[in-house]
Amino acid sequence: MSQIFTKKFIIIGNPGVGKTSLIKNFVEGSFLSEYKSTIGTNLYTKTLEFKSGKSEDNENNEGNDITVKLVLWDIAGQVQWDLMRGAYYQGSHGVCVVGDLSSKRTFQKIEKFWVKDARETCNKSIPVILLANKNDLKAEISEEEVKELANRCNVDRVIFTSAKTSYHVEEAFIGLIKLCLNVDSLIFVDYE
Repeated sequence: MSQIFTKKFIIIGNPGVGKTSLIKNFVEGSFLSEYKSTIGTNLYTKTLEFKSGKSEDNENNEGNDITVKLVLWDIAGQVQWDLMRGAYYQGSHGVCVVGDLSSKRTFQKIEKFWVKDARETCNKSIPVILLANKNDLKAEISEEEVKELANRCNVDRVIFTSAKTSYHVEEAFIGLIKLCLNVDSLIFVDYE
């Protein structure tokens, strides 16, 4: 049996934390070293194929084929886009909130604004993962501090990433898919 899901994920955080770079790495397998500010929002799509793990309910003890069509909304972090942000959030199934490990203040803003903004605008139970990005640079905030902040913000998961080196980028998006579908046993098969 095959199932198809379409999921909208919003990627939010301060300007310059690497939101676009993470998405481009995941969708296109590329990294651009020059910074260009996102204007409003950019949309990216990617289709992924999975098999669900074996279950007790399945007589044949075989996994189901699952196709997930992702629509990734890269949302600008600049103040001038505050009024539009709520409209961009509508219909979201999951949130990636991104901080820059080389800038402690980006994590302070995650705690003071980004997670609260997403949960108030989307819904309080929306899955949220915190991506501690730029793991390839000298950190201004420790792993322990990031995890403590994540606990205070009640995010579902923390993943340390680097869009430049591809460190845990795929795992981050697949992890959010698993949270949204509430299926830990998904086995990634292929991209379309």
